[in-house]
Amino acid sequence: MLSSDVRRLFLEELKALGERAQRVTSHRDEARRLFAKLQLDGAIKTLTPLERRTEPILKLAQASALSVIYGVDGGSTRPMHFEDGTTLCANQAVFIADPPLRHRGLPLETWRTIALVSHSFQNVGEARVTHIQNEHVHHWRIHLTKDFVEREVEHIVKGLADVTSEPTHAQEMLEALDIREGLLIVDGALYPIGLYYYLLGELKGEWGYRWGVRLSDREDIVALLASPVRLVEACVARKLPIVALNKTPETSWLLRFCLDYPERRWASDRQFMTAVLSDTPRDSLGYTNWFVQHAYPSWEEKGSEIDLPKAVSDFALTLESSLYHVAFFYVYDPRVRSVLKIETPRAVFQFCDPERLQKIVLAEIARGKGVPNVIRKADSRARITQEEREALIRACGLDPDYYYNLSRGESL
Repeated sequence: MLSSDVRRLFLEELKALGERAQRVTSHRDEARRLFAKLQLDGAIKTLTPLERRTEPILKLAQASALSVIYGVDGGSTRPMHFEDGTTLCANQAVFIADPPLRHRGLPLETWRTIALVSHSFQNVGEARVTHIQNEHVHHWRIHLTKDFVEREVEHIVKGLADVTSEPTHAQEMLEALDIREGLLIVDGALYPIGLYYYLLGELKGEWGYRWGVRLSDREDIVALLASPVRLVEACVARKLPIVALNKTPETSWLLRFCLDYPERRWASDRQFMTAVLSDTPRDSLGYTNWFVQHAYPSWEEKGSEIDLPKAVSDFALTLESSLYHVAFFYVYDPRVRSVLKIETPRAVFQFCDPERLQKIVLAEIARGKGVPNVIRKADSRARITQEEREALIRACGLDPDYYYNLSRGESL
């Protein structure tokens, strides 16, 4: 608890900070000015004319809905660390329909895909990938050793758990239900771009060291990393629109590619777009046009760019590489005061009009609050509670590795 003297000092400093900020150009006005002059002739281009719009939530919500909306989400334990150098993460994926559907007389959430990924610096056991299927559950078990991953262990373990469960489960359910109409909404980014950078083992970090990540040495790992690409191909083959709902778009590619260096005054694209759309009335949604990203920064050579789908040659793409490019737009919901990034593969626009798809997604967000109802339901079914996480840690039989602030929040 703050003492009265410290509280007074903090308030004085914060008041001075606010006064300084008010004396300079409004960051919101500046953001809207810069948005109107974005440089869209490079790695990021416009798919529809550059604009930002607002529409009443009630009007959007009344738009005719598709016959069915599908959603897939995963619940994660978050990476768990143990004293012997082991890192472990589990994720379970759930597939939901709105309105609800049943398969073989049971709710769709009866079927699940579970991925459990571990890594050991002591090389306890060999690196392996195993898959077991019973009546209702697909179970993936992945173990990695320092022979394949030396750095970025936590990110890779968590990323592999997510990518092994969610897109894999979605593709399994598409085939089981023979889905050929409606809309599929995936929670999160369309592709795990960070993992794909790691997969490109020849890339160098900003400090000159190699990642120490050799995932490409294992074909079974590469096949799992390609599962979002396979899901895109499956949806395109069925002419089923797929969109990804990125609730935390912390990248800065729009700032990097579309603004000059002195104009990049925000920490992320999310901050920038929040400022751009922050004048949205409280009873409306604010949104932008569709953009498309053709390239990503190359860490191998400063200032160069790479076509990421084309660069990951191990994925054996079945479509033209440009059809995998991410098309996206931003939407701001004043009810939750946050910006979402809506992503879809460019291939979807071969059979679905961009404006129509945007209206469908906006209608689902309007009918929900912050996110479509189907994603909210999938999230609630997939969530792994703190109590369940603690029980899993206890069942492991290894001593957890806690730093002090983390241990204060655990009941172990």
